[in-house]
Amino acid sequence: MKRIIAAIAVVMMAVSVMVGQEEQSQTPKTLFPYPVVPDTISTLENRSNFFVTHFWDNCNLGRQITDKELLRSAFSDYVTFFRYAHRNVVHTSVSDLMNKAQSNMQNFWMIADNAEQALYSNEAVLQSDEAYMLFINAILRSSKVKKSEKERYQRQAMKINGNQIGAQLPGVSLKGVDGKSINIDNIKAATIIVAFIDPECDDCNIARLRLSTNVALNSIIDGEKLALVCIYPGPYSKEWAAEASTYSDKWIVAASEDADERFDLRQMPTIYVLDADKKIVAKNVRAEDILNMVNP
Repeated sequence: MKRIIAAIAVVMMAVSVMVGQEEQSQTPKTLFPYPVVPDTISTLENRSNFFVTHFWDNCNLGRQITDKELLRSAFSDYVTFFRYAHRNVVHTSVSDLMNKAQSNMQNFWMIADNAEQALYSNEAVLQSDEAYMLFINAILRSSKVKKSEKERYQRQAMKINGNQIGAQLPGVSLKGVDGKSINIDNIKAATIIVAFIDPECDDCNIARLRLSTNVALNSIIDGEKLALVCIYPGPYSKEWAAEASTYSDKWIVAASEDADERFDLRQMPTIYVLDADKKIVAKNVRAEDILNMVNP
């Protein structure tokens, strides 16, 4: 019941913001006037489409924006409605926004930073790889952006595109506890769980202990229907190897110095599920999800 009430509250808030019927004295200060959706548009999707399409109409992107906090707030309001609008409308709106913002490159980069924070970071208003890629692609297409400035976004694009559901697991170098190389392609199992675990991360250690002590999961691993690969996203060292040697002997444990260059490790632990062909069937899985899957 609480979830239903919360969902209704979100929708009502969305409609209220878009209609813009509150008194000026009750409306928080904004960087520019937001669009007012005509009363003739009734559905939430169509109202959101109008709002997203016309959101930046009253913002002069050619003039330097000096209030970064109000820009951050405006951008947050903008992307909040991505979830209700049609994806084609969002694509067109972002393209138009980034094209216009190139008239003032300081504004352009502030918008790019806000996009990363609002759509890609751990504190994202709406964590969406698809939406963030719209901004990355605009940056990579821009003739006003230097090659050196594009490199960081190219790396992000590589990680996002290479970690999608259905994609082949990116190649990565692995070194086992004994210092020998490990090739994931040589692992034979119908299902492979790849868990990135940092020993300095408390949540990682809790997940590791829960997985390693689960009787049902260990039984499936013993039956060779499932393999669990535990990867430390960092360089091999004797200190790490000494600690990793205490991990479950049913796991394949390795260190990977270049993991962060190939995988999306914004959240730790990060867990992927692969099929027998090493294709990603699920990502950002929780330890709880795995235990629910294997426990009868």
